[in-house]
Amino acid sequence: MLPGQKAAFASDGLEALTNGFSQDNVIGNFQFGKVYRANDEYYKQLMVKVWDNCEAWPEDNERRLKEECYLAYDDRLRSHPNMINIFAISWPDCRPALAYQLNALDTVHNLQEKDNFSWLHRVKVALGIASLVKCMHACRPLPYLIRNISAAHIILDQDFNAKLYDFSMISGGILSDKTELLNQHLQGCYGYIDPDYVCRGKWSKKCDVFAYGVVLIGLISKRVVLEKNKKTSQEPFLYDWAHDEYWKAKKNPNVDPSKFSVIHKSLETEAFFSMRDGVALTKLAMQCVNYNPQKRPTMKQVVNGLRELCIVQNHADVFGLGNVPTAPRPVISEVHNLMMKKLEACSMVKEKASHALFKYLSRKDKLVSAGKERQYVAPKRISYDDLKIYTNGFSEGNFINIHQFGKLYHGKVDSLKVTVKTWDNVYNHHVKEGDNEGRLRDELILLQHPKFVFHPDIVKLIGYCYENERLGVVYDLQSLDSLQNLIPKDSFTWRKRVIFILQLARLVKYFQQRNPPYSPYLLRNICPDDILVDTDYKPKLFNFGMLLGGILNDKKAYRIRHVHVWEYYTDPYTDCYENYTEVSDIYSLGMVILNTITKITYIDSETKFDARVRNEYEKAEGRRQLKHFNLTDNNFCKEADFDPVDGHRITKLAMQCIHRDYWKRPTIDQVVDRLKNLKIMKCMSVEKH
Repeated sequence: MLPGQKAAFASDGLEALTNGFSQDNVIGNFQFGKVYRANDEYYKQLMVKVWDNCEAWPEDNERRLKEECYLAYDDRLRSHPNMINIFAISWPDCRPALAYQLNALDTVHNLQEKDNFSWLHRVKVALGIASLVKCMHACRPLPYLIRNISAAHIILDQDFNAKLYDFSMISGGILSDKTELLNQHLQGCYGYIDPDYVCRGKWSKKCDVFAYGVVLIGLISKRVVLEKNKKTSQEPFLYDWAHDEYWKAKKNPNVDPSKFSVIHKSLETEAFFSMRDGVALTKLAMQCVNYNPQKRPTMKQVVNGLRELCIVQNHADVFGLGNVPTAPRPVISEVHNLMMKKLEACSMVKEKASHALFKYLSRKDKLVSAGKERQYVAPKRISYDDLKIYTNGFSEGNFINIHQFGKLYHGKVDSLKVTVKTWDNVYNHHVKEGDNEGRLRDELILLQHPKFVFHPDIVKLIGYCYENERLGVVYDLQSLDSLQNLIPKDSFTWRKRVIFILQLARLVKYFQQRNPPYSPYLLRNICPDDILVDTDYKPKLFNFGMLLGGILNDKKAYRIRHVHVWEYYTDPYTDCYENYTEVSDIYSLGMVILNTITKITYIDSETKFDARVRNEYEKAEGRRQLKHFNLTDNNFCKEADFDPVDGHRITKLAMQCIHRDYWKRPTIDQVVDRLKNLKIMKCMSVEKH
């Protein structure tokens, strides 16, 4: 059940309500499907929105439905008069749908050219939608970005009250932040897309302001934004037309530019129209669609400008002034409620962009590598049969290891050596429906963010498989083995291990860097099975199935209870109080360090590994022998690079990382600094120079 325990319709129930999704009941199209009028004997008038296209990523439409449900239960927005209220959900296999309790008149897109859509109604719509967008932009710590504002996504009831009803591209707030993903396979609504976004590839509030400006131009000029399949190459976009009209007026000596207006002549004859308002609205709309985003107003400034109109001042009761809520900073209890509502549901989840930012490499239907250059390759969707080909039928010879949620294989795409990961639930975890699909979606989001795309120790995603319930990904990585398999091997020398541990610690530090307004990333599953080692013995993180924070948002205090973290690597404090923080990852890192220096894995250990090493540590402490206490494997003494002092220091560091009192553990900065100060690291630094 989705958040709020909404009523549910079966697919055949929806068909009955909409008379078999008849054309007569169609209100209009939205970006990803259609909206219908529906009749119910008890609830009377309903509106049904059905997603039926644009499945670019795994379960895209299901994700869109879930995120709208999460959004509807954000207390900062749900009481807003221009926010549509969800009545029921339907989740058939192929056509997710939402039902709204609304006696719909029509969309603004369909009404724009009609004479019965009066000047008063148009200004009322403009102010209502502006106040909602302003409220969403004001949410903290992350604002909501709608990203697909259009006249087709604004529905009016019989009293001409406007409701924004589609949030399929929503980003931020209590949802994942998708504003900087390199592979924006969807750009917004055609005709409303900010040209600055097309050039820079990054969403911002000013993109919503631009789209709102296009809506405003359409409202006051009675001009409709043409759909892509209806627009000829010669016809300008609506915002280009408005700019052309402005420059014509500016060059015309008989026209005063300060009185420039794009108001349709028929609206100027209406009773409540004033030329002062017409000029002010035109100026406001032109500011919103300014090609320079820095010169566009904020939505707060837009709302203030609309409230200063004569028609609004003279008819305050019609515009409902004073009843529009703001978006206050949420208190802790509100955040808790929002997150708990999210956790009642399953785990969440470009046609072209600037060539200056994105470089796509393709060779017919085959995957290609980005090589060693800092260039981005958009991951391709591949079939399960392709995965079989790459791994020689998932052969035993290509099998690397089991990870927390599936298996790892060596593979080959043409001459490129790759690593293939599948989700198979080999440990028989209690996996709920949609869990692994959510992990795949999160990974697609994460590994297409600039922060991770170019990091040398994070895997590079070049392809993904989403075929029925068979899921997998392909990484541009020639892996040597998993850390779990390498730990007992003598070829993994002391020198290589110390360098590896330092690189792993730096990687954890990279995730835990503070970057307001985001919370630090928490990996939550640092363990040898979930760390790959490349041919240069460098760590590669690949399993992000438990990751929280950052652009995926912060749920650290609300552990997903049906998911089991690796037993030996879970902080006992976290396990007891279900409160995951940065020190919890420090604990897991400490356990991995101990595995690496002792050559003992949790599989080899007959007793619980952490209990065993603690027992040895406490015995040494009792005999006052901690000064030389060392847990490193005895065989390291034979290696020229090994120094007993380093062995003691790294043992002490690992034991402090797994200290029972979490407040006595070192920070990740301290861990990295102490590793850098080992004798072996200083000697290597001297060798380099």
